[in-house]
Amino acid sequence: MTMIFFTIVLGLTIALEFTVGSEILLQAEDMQGALSETIPRSHASEKQSVHLYTGDSLETELCFMTDTKFTLNEIRYSNDGPSDLISITLDKLVLDEFTTVSKSNWGKEWDVFRSHHSRVSTVTEGGRHILKVTVLRSDQYGVEIDFIKFSVNDSHTLDSLRCKSICFEDTSHPYCYKQAMSLSGSARAVQRSVKTKCAEEDNINIPVFHDSASSLNFVVTASLPKYRSFQNNRDPNWTDCKMVDAFWKYKDINFSDGHITQIGTSELHITKVSPGTYGTKQVWVIEVEFELEGPSTGSADSEIGTIIHLQNIRYDGFLALQFQYYDRYNIWSDKQDKIVINEESSIKFVSPDFSFREGKGNKIRIEVYADLNSQNSITIGDLHMYKRTLRPDKSTTLYKDEVTVIDGVDIDMWWRINETMSVTIKGEKQTFKDVDYIRISRRETWAEHGFSEVFVLYQDANIRLLPTTPHGFDYIPFGSSVIIGQTDPLSNRPCAPISHVDIDPKLLQVTIFFMDSNVVTQTIQTTRSETQLHVSYTHFMRDVKLHPFFTFRSMYVSDDNNDVDHISADDGISEKINEQWNELPGNFFAFYRKHVSKHNTQSPDISMRIMSST
Repeated sequence: MTMIFFTIVLGLTIALEFTVGSEILLQAEDMQGALSETIPRSHASEKQSVHLYTGDSLETELCFMTDTKFTLNEIRYSNDGPSDLISITLDKLVLDEFTTVSKSNWGKEWDVFRSHHSRVSTVTEGGRHILKVTVLRSDQYGVEIDFIKFSVNDSHTLDSLRCKSICFEDTSHPYCYKQAMSLSGSARAVQRSVKTKCAEEDNINIPVFHDSASSLNFVVTASLPKYRSFQNNRDPNWTDCKMVDAFWKYKDINFSDGHITQIGTSELHITKVSPGTYGTKQVWVIEVEFELEGPSTGSADSEIGTIIHLQNIRYDGFLALQFQYYDRYNIWSDKQDKIVINEESSIKFVSPDFSFREGKGNKIRIEVYADLNSQNSITIGDLHMYKRTLRPDKSTTLYKDEVTVIDGVDIDMWWRINETMSVTIKGEKQTFKDVDYIRISRRETWAEHGFSEVFVLYQDANIRLLPTTPHGFDYIPFGSSVIIGQTDPLSNRPCAPISHVDIDPKLLQVTIFFMDSNVVTQTIQTTRSETQLHVSYTHFMRDVKLHPFFTFRSMYVSDDNNDVDHISADDGISEKINEQWNELPGNFFAFYRKHVSKHNTQSPDISMRIMSST
């Protein structure tokens, strides 16, 4: 096995969008070379620039995984004095030479930055390259460099450009299995993935169809990753994720009649009610109308209870507050009351689960009563609404013997609202109800009392597989998942809801009864290096041309931050998982990584092999 190993060089400050022609900004102070000094400058992009004289240079090492189109876009500089001659090279190729603007203003021009734009492109081979900025000629005062911008046409990352990624170029999953039974045509994997910057979002979505099958048998295998790494990174990474700590938030509430503020999909109104209506009180009404995502987009936001939080309320006197919410049945709730005297740091109102609706039309109202004769102003520093705290998952042991443990788990606010599955264990009298997912753990042969999870099945038919925990690890993380069941491939969150599951713990056989009347049998086989799931559809209840029998779900942010980075089919040719291929035909599909990932480093590769079809 050939391994390409990239060593660490000095850091780059890079802003990168993972699209074709991504523009990369490289700060001069993050480059290395024969440089004079770093100067603080208020108008530089990062408040710093690098001062150079004749013969000085800045350079950085770039690593490209494949042949890459490199385009020089811009170099930003400042100069106070006569002009200077600057050269930009990639290895020995001169990309551009230019002369700086001659301008003198007693040193004030050093904080005036100008850009030289270039559109020079070259195609460079994969490997290590040196990008260099050299001052060929300067006056006695020199020149300052702020940054350089360039574009590449591939999904490079900060770490890969810093020559930090470890890649195994010959990693593959060859298709070498001879069919024991006849096949009716072949399947097709369809690309429906999107881009993401969040490592906790499943953006890889690949449904697999079989346009001619009436029954189907296949094997899904989860195996230890083929690349070599002894790291076991498994903590979540919320960098660049949309962290919704509040559905909406308004600060410094202005109590002026007719005040309107809009944030996102919410809108706040403040109106003053006529004093005669309430006698000796003046009344202000705060009303917020907002939208919520719901089950149709794979979210439970519209279903979960909320907390409406007011902070830093100030008024020199006595305030009475009454809160209501407009529910999903178009009825205003009973009022909740709070009292404020002079000031209050925190007040909370609540709405229970299933108060609001998915989409538009949600409202809350707060009536604020104050003394009619008071001229004091009312201020609210912060008003926001967020989800109630979710309860921990509740686990129940459904079965246990010397080698197998089966648990049923109840999730607080499962996204398939009001949908759960029942579970029956063969040989047991009890049927367990209201189960959101089951997990099966197997005895570790090298651990005296250790069990490791090998199989998880959610009520929406999402399945996670793991091989038995390798020797020397306490556990390894799940990564990619699969959906076995006919789904709607156009859904934001594909699923195949399950009504009931029968489990034979001795055979490790799971029979799944779907809400669409499909029935699928799955048999689990575990070894030290892999877990196999043998799947049998005896009949399809939905149109096989429109509804896939198998869906692969995973995450890809970049080459060194993903749960999968390549796919291959029968021909063994690797395709980047996030590239714009349309369909891959075959009866074997492998989903795996060539690049060592900092996310879920030891999570398994997944493959699916069709054994027979009719």
